[in-house]
Amino acid sequence: MFFGLYCLCMLKYYVRRSLAEAFEEVSRPPKQGVWIHGDNIAEHELVQLAGTYGFDLNLIRDVLDVNELARVDTENGKDLYVFIRTAHRTRQGVVVTTPILLAVKGTVFINLSMANTEHHRLARPSVIAQASDTISLLLGTFAAVVEEYEGFMQHTSHYIYDTERRLRTHEVTNDDFIRFVTVENNLNEYRTHLSGMQAVAGRLQELMTDKGDKEAVEDIELYIKQLLVGIASLKQSITSIRNTYGMIANNSLNQRIKALTVLMALIALPGVFYGMYGMNVALPFQHEPWAYGVISLSSIVITLCVFLFAKKRGIF
Repeated sequence: MFFGLYCLCMLKYYVRRSLAEAFEEVSRPPKQGVWIHGDNIAEHELVQLAGTYGFDLNLIRDVLDVNELARVDTENGKDLYVFIRTAHRTRQGVVVTTPILLAVKGTVFINLSMANTEHHRLARPSVIAQASDTISLLLGTFAAVVEEYEGFMQHTSHYIYDTERRLRTHEVTNDDFIRFVTVENNLNEYRTHLSGMQAVAGRLQELMTDKGDKEAVEDIELYIKQLLVGIASLKQSITSIRNTYGMIANNSLNQRIKALTVLMALIALPGVFYGMYGMNVALPFQHEPWAYGVISLSSIVITLCVFLFAKKRGIF
């Protein structure tokens, strides 16, 4: 068996003449034993694939639907069409997903997408090196797409834990919590499409007849389950950070109100004495030269006593 590569528009055809050799580019794509990769796929290219290799045009055309969800279709009990969604991050940090088609027809394997997937590892190098048939290529590509989600989740996890660390030093800003909206939307996006791919993995287990292929699908399904558990943990971390920040903010506000209340009381105490001796009525010691000093000193001592009492009671 061999697989091949030829560039025509956005289609690439990969070939390998033996398991010991790497995939390489060829000038002419063979009719059998070929791995076809297509980025930014167009309608006329789908028509070309259907005409040349016999793929069901109605099925492969679904890859052009930006809202296509993960699913598995079969034809004639042999041909396999697997739709999953691959992800990429925009400059604003928003994760966007697009459908990708993995299809097997005999010794022909295709993976097509409307997006530019050159930056993705569409198959693990170890899986490619050991792939002996088109099903192995399909499962390797499937696993690589799932692995892309893990990379995005690790990036999200680092941001969440960095925010948690800065929360201890009160360096968290309102922008962090505004960005949490984007983070939570991304996590929901991961969960939605990973759940769909988990269902695809379950369906593939039913279709696989080879023991090795069935075990590979089981590994992928377990991998997806672990990522879903990780998503739930990250969402819980966000909730905990929000709750903690809310409690810290409320406690800080209470402390400030207490402090302001005591300060107002301290400021008001001297005013009581000065206001009393400022009345236009007869008062004790009003004609004594030392009266001003005694009143001033008394107000300072009383204010200091109130301050020490509030300090001892932990008011501020």
